[in-house]
Amino acid sequence: MLVLALGLMAFAPFSAQARPIAPGNALPQILLLSPVGSFNQPTYVTGPPGDQHRLFVVEKPGMIRLVLDGVVQSTYFLDIHDMVASNGEQGLLSMAFPQDYDTSGLFYVAYTAAGTWAVTVDEYQRDPNNPNVANPASRRNVITIPHPGETNHNGGQIEFGPDGMLYIGVGDGGSEGDPHRYGQNLQVDLAKILRIDPRGVGDGDYRIPPNNPFVGRHDANREIWSYGVRNPWRFSFDRTTGDLTMGDVGQDAWEEIDYRPVDLGWGFGANFGWSCFEGRHPYNTCSPPPPNPIPPVFEISHDTGACSVIGGYVVRDPELTTLQGQYLYTDLCLGHIHAQTLQIPNSVGHTDTGLTVSNPSTFGEDGCGHLYVAGLGSGNNVFRIRQTDPPPPDCPPAFPLPVLTADVNDNFTIHLRDPNGQDLNGGTLPEGSYRLEVDDNSEDHNFHLLRPLSTVSVPSTVSCVPSGCATDVQRTGHQTWIVNFTPGTVRYQCDPHAPFMFGTFTVTGTGARH
Repeated sequence: MLVLALGLMAFAPFSAQARPIAPGNALPQILLLSPVGSFNQPTYVTGPPGDQHRLFVVEKPGMIRLVLDGVVQSTYFLDIHDMVASNGEQGLLSMAFPQDYDTSGLFYVAYTAAGTWAVTVDEYQRDPNNPNVANPASRRNVITIPHPGETNHNGGQIEFGPDGMLYIGVGDGGSEGDPHRYGQNLQVDLAKILRIDPRGVGDGDYRIPPNNPFVGRHDANREIWSYGVRNPWRFSFDRTTGDLTMGDVGQDAWEEIDYRPVDLGWGFGANFGWSCFEGRHPYNTCSPPPPNPIPPVFEISHDTGACSVIGGYVVRDPELTTLQGQYLYTDLCLGHIHAQTLQIPNSVGHTDTGLTVSNPSTFGEDGCGHLYVAGLGSGNNVFRIRQTDPPPPDCPPAFPLPVLTADVNDNFTIHLRDPNGQDLNGGTLPEGSYRLEVDDNSEDHNFHLLRPLSTVSVPSTVSCVPSGCATDVQRTGHQTWIVNFTPGTVRYQCDPHAPFMFGTFTVTGTGARH
């Protein structure tokens, strides 16, 4: 187990598919690292959706710095260092912006809490009078995950998926070898990827998406999306396809990259095998054997000199034509940035980009999909990945979704239309995520999406953010939701008023699941 001299995190070594990448596979030297600035132990880099001006750098001791139009601001965007434990792998570990950040001003941070060492996710809001600083008084705790007295294996990644839900990566609790066997234990949130709707009113308030894989089971936590992970540093969603990719830090011999495309559930109920397996290799004896463990698409042996995988992103940066569609990753000890093409069962085309960062800690993606990498070295340690002949700048949206439209009216009419504008009553819709544009034109009625009344014992086939699948008669007007459908029957109606105002449609299992 490697402990960084600068105290960021004690990752286990980095493993590639047991063969070194040949120098002859290096890409043409047209790629470069463009310095952003010098930061205090950067752990994450990100930006609000669609924002072409702001980049945020998360610093391990508990501060967030804003880079505005390329200039590092002297005032912290947020400083919560007094709330953060920052020994070893602890610290302020990441932040995430929902798709409606431009209007809501809400954002989320993940850190290890001072005093308890618990993995903690809090909600904040930016200052209503100054978009370049947060309002520290707006803090609301979303979820707290107890950590069993070790400073390592916190995970700490948070990321909004294409379905609008917040995904939270949590390590196995630390020490070595999963001594508490949390990896396969579905009654603890450690060693998991969690999925929640973080919106709430009071501390600890959040929603469980009704189509989470373990909803309805008494022997499993409902927040769990995937399990059997050791220290997921980092995971990401392909901003074009929604596919999930994760770099999971190994123990003593193997590191791994896991990949679950949307058409395989993008991690829905997935068991990535730890600690019965390290990479593709048996580790702890598990009796009974784990159910349906999913092997990594790539593993890296410690014999290569690697020590800790740093997962990255599938490149969708419109200015990085050389790397389009390839997944970037690196290693804490070696620092070489590699690319590969993700496939099931094995990724292909493992390539050395020719770029190197000293002690890399994270990759990042801004609101336009531009890619960054950060390291723990002194001086300039956050860089944008560029090429020498980029095309004109562009800012494509992340997670483009098909659009549904709906309206409810005072004349006792309600409609829901598919992406082609056809009425959905009695029709079908492929499973997946959609953007729903709702016009609530009524002072008395509202619009609801829900399961049919005759199937109350069946898990819901629909979940929505940020609305909870209902407009509010006190707030008539236009609303935008992200809606996720799984196979089954869905009812839309005005409720509780005029129960004859309704329609139903069937969600089929033939589409891409987001």
